[in-house]
Amino acid sequence: MIGSIKETKEILEKYKLKARKSFGQNFLVDSNIINKIVTSAGLTKQDGVIEIGPGIGAMTEVMLEKTKKVLCYEIDSNMTRVLREEINSDDLIIKEEDFLKADINKDLENFVDCERVLVISNLPYYITTPIIFKLLECENRIDEFYFMVQKEVGARLTGKPKTKDYNSLSVLIEYQADAQLLFDVKRNCFYPAPDVDSVIIKLKKVKREYEAKNRGLFVKFVQDVFAMRRKTFINNLLNKYPISRENITTQLRNYGFSETLRAEELTTRELVDMFNVLF
Repeated sequence: MIGSIKETKEILEKYKLKARKSFGQNFLVDSNIINKIVTSAGLTKQDGVIEIGPGIGAMTEVMLEKTKKVLCYEIDSNMTRVLREEINSDDLIIKEEDFLKADINKDLENFVDCERVLVISNLPYYITTPIIFKLLECENRIDEFYFMVQKEVGARLTGKPKTKDYNSLSVLIEYQADAQLLFDVKRNCFYPAPDVDSVIIKLKKVKREYEAKNRGLFVKFVQDVFAMRRKTFINNLLNKYPISRENITTQLRNYGFSETLRAEELTTRELVDMFNVLF
């Protein structure tokens, strides 16, 4: 089994390879964690899976046993060579390209015979957020995601109002998806071991009953009101927009909020409401 420290070292030695920091490579070498991730997704032989950054294929190998097919995006040609030679399966589709430049909707044509398509990935740490937002913002049939991310990032992705982890990222995720922390993954489950622990999170796309009038401007608005956490909601807005203090104060009062309110005290829905009335 690829997902073991012994097998991983043997494969890397066989191909004269090392983990590349530039691609954020840390190979998962704990079979219990791999199986736990796959089990969490409830995979069946009618499902298709997209994996981003499969490395030498530790999770890929297990997912192929549980599903109809797996499509991998891997930017490192050394890793795609390993995948092709070590995993002998007609159900494995390998795309040697940068996922952020990929045409997901076109690639989904590979899954026309699958009842469900999920994304399950140990995400490269250095591009975690752009990958997640690309997936959430694509209009297609994929609505369920299982990601391994840095523990600190996982806390921000699932942060709740009035907590230290709640920030603009928490809001923008909540606006589009239900987010859930599933379980921790210790750093010693990887080779080489990273400097931080990880977590598995589940995201499920949802359509909220509330909606910002202009999504692009709403994203900027959320980032701006959280820009300086110690400043009030009013002062962060005044710092970025040609809007009067009186106007903001009036709207806050209309919603029963204090002038000393900070962005971290507002729920996603309240932020959407404030955005819609102010802009």
